[in-house]
Amino acid sequence: MSFRQRHFGVLLYNFGTRPYIVGQNCLRIRRSFSSSSSSMSSPQTPATQPDDEPQLQDGHFPDVTASHFVALDLRIGTVTAASPNVKARKPAYKLTIDFGPQIGTKTSSAQITHYYKPDELIGRQIVAAVNLGERRIAGVKSQVLVLGADGNGDGIITLLGIERPVPNGTRIS
Repeated sequence: MSFRQRHFGVLLYNFGTRPYIVGQNCLRIRRSFSSSSSSMSSPQTPATQPDDEPQLQDGHFPDVTASHFVALDLRIGTVTAASPNVKARKPAYKLTIDFGPQIGTKTSSAQITHYYKPDELIGRQIVAAVNLGERRIAGVKSQVLVLGADGNGDGIITLLGIERPVPNGTRIS
């Protein structure tokens, strides 16, 4: 199984010391992550996909094709509810996010407690990947991958957002 398949079919990285996929509860992808813990499957990828974790080359990760990027459905949603996820090993919130009439309301668990309080998140527009499938994360049905940045490589996440309000469900292009 390729690196891409083991990690929800997406290549999202932090330029710190470890690869990250931020959102689907903002969990760090651990090197011990096994394919058996993911119930999702994705089609075989072209030979350009590495079978191992990618390594930095000249200060950045290897390029991916444009078709890999456009396959990721990134949308704007508004947080409608946020509460502590008491079952999570690390402090996290259960988020309910409205993506408009076409996609509807989705849930996610996010480790974003350092900078954000639940009441501050309500009404905030966020960016999320909505086509990665569903996983159960610490008792929460996580349906979307909320995107954020780990600027210092310390696991403290800053949510990605937008400059001006747009309708829920707006696709990132």
